[in-house]
Amino acid sequence: MDDFIIPACNEDEAIGKLEKVLKTASEYGLEINFKKCHFLKRRIEFLGHVIEDGRVYPSPDKTEAVKNFPKPTTTKQVQSFLGLTGFFRKFIQGYSKIATPLTNLLKNDAKFRFEEEEKQAFLKLKELLCSGPVLRIYDPKCYTELHTDASIEGFGGVLLQKAPDDGCLHPVHYFSRKTAPAQRKYSSYELEVLAIVESLKKFRVYLLGVKFKIVTDCSAFTKTMEKKDLGTRVARWAMLLEEFDYVIEHRPGVRMKHVDALSRRPIMEVSSLGIVSQVRRRQDEDGELLAIKEILKTTSYQDYTMKDDVLYKFVKGRELLVVPSSMQESVIRQAHERGHFAAARTEKDLEQNYFIPGITKKVSDLISNCVPCILTKKKAGKQE
Repeated sequence: MDDFIIPACNEDEAIGKLEKVLKTASEYGLEINFKKCHFLKRRIEFLGHVIEDGRVYPSPDKTEAVKNFPKPTTTKQVQSFLGLTGFFRKFIQGYSKIATPLTNLLKNDAKFRFEEEEKQAFLKLKELLCSGPVLRIYDPKCYTELHTDASIEGFGGVLLQKAPDDGCLHPVHYFSRKTAPAQRKYSSYELEVLAIVESLKKFRVYLLGVKFKIVTDCSAFTKTMEKKDLGTRVARWAMLLEEFDYVIEHRPGVRMKHVDALSRRPIMEVSSLGIVSQVRRRQDEDGELLAIKEILKTTSYQDYTMKDDVLYKFVKGRELLVVPSSMQESVIRQAHERGHFAAARTEKDLEQNYFIPGITKKVSDLISNCVPCILTKKKAGKQE
């Protein structure tokens, strides 16, 4: 047996527990090396973590290793860096979203590239882990809340507890995950429920058997869960939720910035480094747009222009980012789900920054299949 810890809230409790451990060890003939023992410590280092006064944070050795990790030049080195930082992902809000440019390099068909987008992700993870992130140790006796959030890009949650010393909510564990290709087709409502379900699975060991509050910006969650005619997927999720003792609080998205912030992603801001880098890469994979780029290298073409190898088009005096076909549905969906606005409003918002050929029909088609909008219209119809 190696490395075991006897936790306690005070010295009397610690001595009492120690007596029981030593008595049990003696009864079973277990020998303990006294030279390796530490007693009544307020601060210990264990499995790469420092535990002190009810708080836990990465050990200095690990953060130093992250800080000194060299710029990756191979996929294997990226994998090593993600392995090192991923061990501490519970400390980082929105880890999966931040690490996306790096995790994309691990795909089977991905060519290695370490340009601005990958560099920013690399430096951001270093910065967050080296800035001394702190989590509270979970206490089953403390008031507990689970805050969740979701978007087409990913979903996540944060487990919080109210500390008895200051009465404030403190993070115990962060969780985030990218959406799988199939999940990206879910409605915004289904994504919000998915965030709750996956967060409950992640934190099941903490939440099972205790009463807690789920805080979400999905206003329809409670009413929908009480319906008898649920869809198959949501019904399956509802069954999983039955084993937990919780209450739901709806909190508008503007008050949920502390969560993974995935659904608050500024999709309408073209200046965002991430969206521009992603569009540039997808433009190069689009045969028609790549051909236009080649033409622009030698001559002008219609109202198109290039800046930093990114294709734009002038429309009514505006320089708009040209969205490749592979990203159009995603961009339209995110613009619509910012407020589930009507087609005209969604199209107007998009046209402030993006050029999407045939945008009117594409926006209309997507909104006509938006489940929350359909349910809202049906409800309004019944009232009439």
